[in-house]
Amino acid sequence: MEHFKVFIEAQSLLKKISEHEFNIQEHQKRIQFVERNRELRQEKKDRDSEELKSFRHEIANFEKELFSKEKDLDRAQVNLQRATSENQVSALEKEIEKLSPAIESLQETILEKLEKCEEVEGEIEKAQTFLEGSLSTLNELKDEVLADVQEEEKEISNYTQRVELLLNSLDSNNKQSFLETKKNSKDGQVIAFLNNRKCSRCRFEASSSQVAEIENARNLEFCQSCSRILIPATINS
Repeated sequence: MEHFKVFIEAQSLLKKISEHEFNIQEHQKRIQFVERNRELRQEKKDRDSEELKSFRHEIANFEKELFSKEKDLDRAQVNLQRATSENQVSALEKEIEKLSPAIESLQETILEKLEKCEEVEGEIEKAQTFLEGSLSTLNELKDEVLADVQEEEKEISNYTQRVELLLNSLDSNNKQSFLETKKNSKDGQVIAFLNNRKCSRCRFEASSSQVAEIENARNLEFCQSCSRILIPATINS
């Protein structure tokens, strides 16, 4: 029965190791969370920068068009003063009548684009401030997490050494069986208790002959469903 008690203690230590490994993952998630937020903000900043570049390009084109139409308007107004015939006057007035609203529309469009540029520039500035501030936070967090992870790893190392000592106290067959079962277990659970003939992990019912073998501790018996080492529930009684 002693090897059963070793199995139970070793399983308990393995559970503690799993808890510390989980803690390490949680610590690392804190870094990943900040890094992901920074990544998303950088992507948004890059999109805003491209949008700002596009707005400025559009504004430059609109300003060129505005300059050209204002030049045409000045020319038409000068020519109107010099016109000598009704046909010339009529044509120039129509041209001026057409150019004036076009110029006003361009001016409004340029103003709207400039306002959008200011908005986007504000967002870019906010993003830059966030990225700079969060970088400092991230570096501090990494130092904090590193210290926490080192503590967790220290505990894992201590528990691992204790497990090794326990397993080394077993005979080679029992030790090998424990290690093989652990290797094949998806959740790290090596043992299961036999309660009323049923495996405590998967509820599979053991045969009468298997129950007798387990209770007499003559040989190691494995659950035929989940393949864990079966231990009599009365071991802790």
